[in-house]
Amino acid sequence: MFLAFKELRQSKIRYALISVITIAVLFLVFFVTGLANGLAFGDSSSIKNIQADYIVMNKEADGAIIKSDLTAKDVEIIGEQLGGNASPLAITMSALERNQVKDVDVVYFSVDSDKYEKINVIEGKDISELSVNEVIADKSIEMFGLKLNDQIIDKNTGKKLIIAGITKDQTYSMMPVIYADFELGMNSLYQNKLSYNAVVYTGGKTSIIGYDIITPDDSAKSIPGYKETQGSLMMIVVFLFIISAFVSTVFFYVITLQKINQFGILKAIGANTSYIAKSIIIQVTLITMIGLVFSSLFVYGMTQVIPEGMPFRTSPTLVLGTAVLFLVLNLLGSLLSVSKVAKIDALEAIGRIE
Repeated sequence: MFLAFKELRQSKIRYALISVITIAVLFLVFFVTGLANGLAFGDSSSIKNIQADYIVMNKEADGAIIKSDLTAKDVEIIGEQLGGNASPLAITMSALERNQVKDVDVVYFSVDSDKYEKINVIEGKDISELSVNEVIADKSIEMFGLKLNDQIIDKNTGKKLIIAGITKDQTYSMMPVIYADFELGMNSLYQNKLSYNAVVYTGGKTSIIGYDIITPDDSAKSIPGYKETQGSLMMIVVFLFIISAFVSTVFFYVITLQKINQFGILKAIGANTSYIAKSIIIQVTLITMIGLVFSSLFVYGMTQVIPEGMPFRTSPTLVLGTAVLFLVLNLLGSLLSVSKVAKIDALEAIGRIE
């Protein structure tokens, strides 16, 4: 440890530069990871947070609930097999009118309020307590100046609704979700007959002949464009990890090459390979930890100033997991320098000293 800190003090500028590069790369890694997580959350949180264990839809939908189409007869057949704890679900995209202001795009989730499980409401009424023309809206609707007990007007039907409850983590394709009861008729905006996307239920059967049954998480991953968006962002994150690990590995390897003679002298006076290797690993760990701490602080500071609607979402678990992976990659890269130290011959190294 003495050798590691001695070198750090001796070459402050050199190690400061690699620390800055590490901080910059890690900040970018955290930012892109948070962006990917935010986009995934904004696209699918309403599906993942459906108050049910399973979703029943037609086989042609391939797991994408928005592509599923069930008739009233289908819902009746499914309901008979599942019992009384199943609620039909219809998803309808629409907009809310606002005077002299841009309309707010929303997604209606129409359910049977008597059979649907309780929603995680943070203000106001739950789904089973709604009266006529009352709905529950996601908290993100507050970004548009709407709040609890406000009246909203559906653009397609002209219906006047009251926001009787506020929930959270309920967005679909980055749009606020509004929960409504089927009596409002929000699932028949564009048709003269009732149509449904799925039936949701808790517990019970896991297979019904003629229909697909999947979990909310699996259905969320089947949202059109979800896998493609996440795949592209994750590829960027992977390359950032590889580039950052490569830069760190090359930096310490070059430094090791520059200090072969000094390491040879240390070996000649009795220092073993493990002692020198330990100093390299300590330096790598210290610089990586400095990068992690400062980049995490910068990311936290950024979350305090970015626009509220920006799809950025991070968590201690995500940051910790990213940090551990980055540290492991850097330590693995340092093994190249350690292997070079192990091959140093003391007499040969001393012989190259002029």
